[in-house]
Amino acid sequence: MDPLQRPHLVLALRPVEGAVRAARDTVRAAMERWNRQDVNGDLELITSELVTNAIRHATAITLVVSLPDDTTAMVEVWDDNPEGPAAPMGDLHAEGGRGLLLVGALSRSWGWRSTAGGKVTWAQTATP
Repeated sequence: MDPLQRPHLVLALRPVEGAVRAARDTVRAAMERWNRQDVNGDLELITSELVTNAIRHATAITLVVSLPDDTTAMVEVWDDNPEGPAAPMGDLHAEGGRGLLLVGALSRSWGWRSTAGGKVTWAQTATP
């Protein structure tokens, strides 16, 4: 199947308090509509972490979720900040800084790349 015909969604977000919840709710609804299960809520948590990082460091954010094949979900967060995500903090007692550790633990793979207007941070996870 042509990748452009695969199920996908695009959601523009503003860096405001409700952005993370809106992203998570949108991902949940899309997965249900596409008859794909996010069994443990991994995709929702990954989405939350990536959007949280973006709203802390950027002013323009776009969430893209797609199903590149029959067993994978891809979440991408595009933003206007050209700096890559910070390396995870080693202090396990810190109040924050472990979001990317969670993303790494819950996804098959993740990463980021520069774009003309900033960057995109992405993660892939398995879905039944």
